[in-house]
Amino acid sequence: MFEYVTELSLTGTGASRPAGPRRPAEGRQRLLAAAERFLRDACPPGLEIEFKAEHGCAALVFDDKSPYMQAARRAIADAFGAEPVLIREGGSIPVVATFRDVLGVDTLLLGWGQNSDNLHSPNERFTLADFHRGTRASAHLWGELGASRSK
Repeated sequence: MFEYVTELSLTGTGASRPAGPRRPAEGRQRLLAAAERFLRDACPPGLEIEFKAEHGCAALVFDDKSPYMQAARRAIADAFGAEPVLIREGGSIPVVATFRDVLGVDTLLLGWGQNSDNLHSPNERFTLADFHRGTRASAHLWGELGASRSK
């Protein structure tokens, strides 16, 4: 008779994106603690679970009335042929908060894809038409930013 011992490792990740000016470290710690309690309670004997928080940043809300945001709106309207719709959407780009806090500069975050592009999924897509419109909007943006600085 033979006995086999198999070691299995499973890794999972999770992300949370707080909206508005919140304290991400505090929220991340509470979320991680709740997830850990839930999974440890459901964990069968003989399995080990390890949890760790890797990175994060404070949530940012940009001033949609700033001259830079107005320049971006004009550039997008020129390139896409329609006024942009401003939405609050989550994302994890920690260096944006660093640019603001350390350098004192704001960042424009502009997306050219559509809701139907299935962002970060196995069947993600980005149309060539949106690529060209985004390229035109980026080119227009330089002129709009230059014009807004000279006012």
